[in-house]
Amino acid sequence: MGRAKPLLWLALATLMVAPSKARARSRAYASASAPPQQRQDRRRTERGRPVSVVSPCGQHVAKVARGAVFVDGARVHPDGGPVQVLRAPIWRRDGRALAWIERRDGQTRLVVVHPSDNADALAWSLPDVARADRVFWAGPHHLVVGPGLLHPRAIARFSP
Repeated sequence: MGRAKPLLWLALATLMVAPSKARARSRAYASASAPPQQRQDRRRTERGRPVSVVSPCGQHVAKVARGAVFVDGARVHPDGGPVQVLRAPIWRRDGRALAWIERRDGQTRLVVVHPSDNADALAWSLPDVARADRVFWAGPHHLVVGPGLLHPRAIARFSP
């Protein structure tokens, strides 16, 4: 009987400590798997604060503010009325095109703009976008929307 009490206490202590360690481990793995930049951009965009993204060449700056997208201070999208940018814009490697996910009039869309061409924006309708979904450039005229480049939920291709 004297021996049963220490074993009982040991069992209770193990049950109390083990679940908290498992939760801590799962939190550490979850935070390591998600890119921190995406989380920060998403939160800033949702709250309506301006988001600035510098092009890879360092010559251009895209800014999302007041329901519009600006490149180097000039408004490039939309032509009229505000939009809600759901994911921060991402530049193509050469810095000549910009893509993002937006919601306008209840419709979720993938939008591509070529700021130097002064051309109209290219837009594709998307189903609802999951929290982890982002835009990835898979080539100069090829975009992927999904949680990762190799896990697409939508793919868009366009010609120059």
